[in-house]
Amino acid sequence: MKIIVVGIGKLGEYLTRSLVKDNNEVTLIDKDFSLNKELINNEDVNYVCGSALDSNVLLEAGVDTCDLIICVMNSDEQNILCSLLAKKLGAKNTIARIRSLEFSSSINLLKDELGLSMAINPEQLTALNIAKTLSIPSALNATSFLKGKLQMISLKIKKGSILDGISINTLSKRHNLNVIICALEKNNIMIVPKGNTRLKAGDKISVAGTIKDINEFLTFADLILNKTKKVMIAGGSSTAVYLAKYLMDMKMNVKIIEIDSERCKVLSELLPGVLIINADVSNQDVLYEEGIEEVDAFISLTSIDEENIVYSMFASIKNIPKIITKVNHIDLSGIVEKANIDTVITPHRIATNQIVKYVRAIEDSQKSSCEAIYKFNDDIFEMQEFNVKNDFIGINKKIKDMNIKENILIVAIQRGRNVIMANGNEKIMLNDTIVVIDGNDSIRKINDILE
Repeated sequence: MKIIVVGIGKLGEYLTRSLVKDNNEVTLIDKDFSLNKELINNEDVNYVCGSALDSNVLLEAGVDTCDLIICVMNSDEQNILCSLLAKKLGAKNTIARIRSLEFSSSINLLKDELGLSMAINPEQLTALNIAKTLSIPSALNATSFLKGKLQMISLKIKKGSILDGISINTLSKRHNLNVIICALEKNNIMIVPKGNTRLKAGDKISVAGTIKDINEFLTFADLILNKTKKVMIAGGSSTAVYLAKYLMDMKMNVKIIEIDSERCKVLSELLPGVLIINADVSNQDVLYEEGIEEVDAFISLTSIDEENIVYSMFASIKNIPKIITKVNHIDLSGIVEKANIDTVITPHRIATNQIVKYVRAIEDSQKSSCEAIYKFNDDIFEMQEFNVKNDFIGINKKIKDMNIKENILIVAIQRGRNVIMANGNEKIMLNDTIVVIDGNDSIRKINDILE
């Protein structure tokens, strides 16, 4: 596909790399590329220097023949205006990043009136991702597929756990657990495990199943923890506002610590049910006074990665059951893990997942399209959801009779309202929706799962 990306900040750069990796023809537009030499020196990327609000610049970038333009400049208003201008000049599809809280209630109206294909709000998506993770206290991360019917959670096996030393076949057959362990990370190497793979303490596993089956698995593994009730958030960002609203709906008690007094006034108006503390999170006395040792979860959402890491390290020392750290620079994620902070959230990675899903889906709407995507392990692993249409050459075949590539696994099948955890004897039928995990980073279309 021919795609234009406008605005080369963190999201624009990360998004461009993902789109190029998917073999799209990408053109960048920005006023200044001085900080992105490595990206623009990539022979697979074109670039135009100038203002994307100038129709001549857009035309130079090929807007009149592009399949999609994605506007991710710092200003919501500029993104909206650029999308409208691009649509008038001939762009087939338009995506705009719209982050402002003031616009959040008008997103659908803006989409309809401006002809936007998608409005993306990384802060809101990040908050939703954190809320899902907090809903399962024992999970490092949590995501869902099949419109919420299938969950995937990540866990770390602790020494002495019933999972320590058990094989995957034993879990499914002897203990009759209807979940699939679809990814396993051992010594920083991630694989799609086989039935004879034995789990060990220190391993990180990704487990998929229905909500009921996930709960049965957690009960079996003695991983049902007390529900999260008290949450402390460091930093009063837009993400914190969205998150606080989600958590209040989940009946949690929320406290936000923010150093800027004017921002605290705004937060108090936006979040009447949340306790807003005007103080410096870096002051340990403040954290003690506000009861950090009594909270169930500590979430660091300031704008500075290094501060988030330090605050989360302090919470880890205090043995807070759940710690979530927002990190904008992906190359810091390894440092965070070494600091004993297991759950790291990266907003532009979450936003990119949404956009890549959309791009893959519109490539050919008549074929088995990608309906959802989740990237992890430095984007090497992907979990994708596909609608099965006539183009899939495995229709009406049993899974065990398909020549599925190594390190790829069909995880689940939705047929009508029923979700079936996949096994070798299940057939893939027309109009099914299947969830596939890809450990090769090679699936772009559904037939890519087959040799």
